[in-house]
Amino acid sequence: MCEPQVLGETARNTAVSWTGGKDCNLALLAAWRDPSLRVSALVCFRPDGALFRAHPIALMEAQTAVLGLPLLHVTIRAPDYKAAYVAGMRRLREEHGILVMATGDMDLVGSMSRNWIEECGEGAGIAAFLPLWHADRAGCLSQLLAESFAVRFSCVKSPWFDASWVGRTIDEGTF
Repeated sequence: MCEPQVLGETARNTAVSWTGGKDCNLALLAAWRDPSLRVSALVCFRPDGALFRAHPIALMEAQTAVLGLPLLHVTIRAPDYKAAYVAGMRRLREEHGILVMATGDMDLVGSMSRNWIEECGEGAGIAAFLPLWHADRAGCLSQLLAESFAVRFSCVKSPWFDASWVGRTIDEGTF
């Protein structure tokens, strides 16, 4: 994944919404390989003072150090989460020149009617890059293995997995 990025003449400055997980890693790979995009940062959208329900921040920081990309933090405050996302994305555009936000989102969650990053980005002047949108999940896992990603469970979601899965490596026998 650390191969040189071949850029088009009009490559747009791009950040990847980063949780440290497999889906955002695949989104990074897709953005990295797209000559119309120039990946310049990873972005962690995180709640203010609440329990962060993604991979540990220390893990994300270690990943970004290896990748040689900065990890930018956008704090999301209640009660108006959408306004907080839009304001945070607007700051990314103004302070870092971000024009595209890539995400590993695969489908709608909860009561959403469209992709959240796409919707919030419109209000901030940032386009969405959705390389995994409606992708086949098993196909994405196969791609991770084919690309030689070393994927290890660092957290799990019940009731689908229990704590015994933490630390296990994903391989062909996992799925």
